[in-house]
Amino acid sequence: MRARLFSAPLRCVASLALLAGGALAGCRSEPPKLELTGGTSPATAANAPRAIAFDPPQNATAVDPARTTLTVTFDRAMDREGWAWVVENAATAPEIGESHWDETVRVNTADVRLEPGRSYVVWLNAPQYLYFKDAAGAPLAPVRWTFTTAGAAPGAPAMPVALAPSHPPAAADPPRVVALDPPDGALDVDPATALLRATFDRDMEPSWSWVTEGGDSFPQMTGPARFEANRRTAALPVRLEPGHTYVVWLNSERYRLFRDLAGTAARPLRWSFTTRSSR
Repeated sequence: MRARLFSAPLRCVASLALLAGGALAGCRSEPPKLELTGGTSPATAANAPRAIAFDPPQNATAVDPARTTLTVTFDRAMDREGWAWVVENAATAPEIGESHWDETVRVNTADVRLEPGRSYVVWLNAPQYLYFKDAAGAPLAPVRWTFTTAGAAPGAPAMPVALAPSHPPAAADPPRVVALDPPDGALDVDPATALLRATFDRDMEPSWSWVTEGGDSFPQMTGPARFEANRRTAALPVRLEPGHTYVVWLNSERYRLFRDLAGTAARPLRWSFTTRSSR
């Protein structure tokens, strides 16, 4: 089953952000400080946000097919820069356009086009698309939303919701890092090294998340991050100091822009190395 992400803008982590509608644009910012504990997710049952209202309501029937929006309300202020409207099956997917937040950042509205006599299924978040998050970065657990429009579809009966699977679109096999330069755990790296390279096992999207663990462990960047021409090797221009241990995360639980062409994010990877001392 193939998940489709309609709109999922993300924060700029190193030098590229994914904007609404899927367009890519360059930007420059300092990497966000992020402390990771064993790579675990920041979301727990106690602090995860909840969707508390749907318009049209969950399992509604006779929904006006002329309506042009879907709206979900959360129990708290959310991250203004992210959302994930995900389809479960092309046969039950409405046509979705732009999505936006209200002033409270609790209500997200997506533009849609519906047809009469149709049963629709939409997921808010999915295992590989967790961009509905609160202001603290805790993601919404995936929620399945269904409703049926009034009237009869031209030339075909309404499709019952029961025909659609009832579990979130499954995450595909994630891309893997197959080479790091300098190698992970290296202890005698030349401090004159000017480029960090991470090579994946497949072609990747032109987006990335180089994430800092905090303190002075992240190298000083000397230019924008990029992918090399082979579309598999991510490169980060840096300036290293002698006798220093560096730690870089490729993706994290919150920042997941290293993704393959199918949109599947690489699992977070911690990469560390130490430069040799000056002689």
